[in-house]
Amino acid sequence: MNKTMGAFLLALSAWTLPARAETETASLAIPVLSLTFSPNYIAADKGFWRDQGLEVKFASIPGVGATNAVLAGSVDFTNTAASAFLRAVARGQKLVAIGNTLERVQIELVMSKAFLQARNFNPDGPVEERAKALKGAKIAVDAPNSIVHGYIRYAAKKAGLDPERDITVSPMAPPAMIAAMRSGQVDGLAMSRPWPSMMRQEGVGLTVLSSPQGDFAELHPFNYNLIVTRPGFCEAKPSVCRKLMAGFNQALAFMHDNVPETLAILGKRFDKTDPAMVKDAFDGVLAGTPRTATVKEIGFTHAQNYMAYAAIMQPEEMLKSFAGIYSNDYLK
Repeated sequence: MNKTMGAFLLALSAWTLPARAETETASLAIPVLSLTFSPNYIAADKGFWRDQGLEVKFASIPGVGATNAVLAGSVDFTNTAASAFLRAVARGQKLVAIGNTLERVQIELVMSKAFLQARNFNPDGPVEERAKALKGAKIAVDAPNSIVHGYIRYAAKKAGLDPERDITVSPMAPPAMIAAMRSGQVDGLAMSRPWPSMMRQEGVGLTVLSSPQGDFAELHPFNYNLIVTRPGFCEAKPSVCRKLMAGFNQALAFMHDNVPETLAILGKRFDKTDPAMVKDAFDGVLAGTPRTATVKEIGFTHAQNYMAYAAIMQPEEMLKSFAGIYSNDYLK
């Protein structure tokens, strides 16, 4: 073969082969190491984003700092519950949600067996009757006016109690909750798993209320784990947003269809946690995990109603419309 023909065939093969898609990058802030964010870990560790041509870098930024980092442009995306998201939007912070990976509130209330036995507690009673166990109790929560504190207020009002007079709340970090409940300094704690599960496993506490198991069904669906970014980001980088959401959708389906492998992956991420506790917490997450990350407007309605009823959002802050604060365009 002469040199001219060889060059021609080489050029022809290069022209006919499809060009490899360029790998894009994105950053995703995670507010806390939690099984709530299981889809994040599965999408990363199974390579679903990589297969889409997207490299996602995690940034550990505690609490509201994660949302602030998105607003400041330091990171591209973060996860947050609709409760925090709606309050931020109501106060003028510009955010947009492009997906949601969890549709059920993840909070549980466990209370001391001794406290409940003295009140003839019926664990099989209607939710409003079970919530009456809160009367006269001291309950540990994570922070004042948080979504967890709101859960206690919400439950108390459903039971016909005055949440400010009939219950004492004691804000503390989750490990301190465990110690306080063991010693009897508090009568119960409200938190997401695995903290309530630890008290059940030790035989110290009984479940009074569990939204992962379906209590307060009127709140379902609830946009509990939104994927949020800044307005304009996805318009400027639509392929990044589409690839990100494609990876999330793959992760959601994988979690439902491959539970043992999912637990093995999460076990490596949470290697300091008892595997039984990882499974227990994951069971609660999976119960509220959809198969696609569609943002549902009714999930905002339920979240806003919850916050208003629980007095963690003021009437003047209530949004009259959710238009413009979310988009499902990047799931297509």
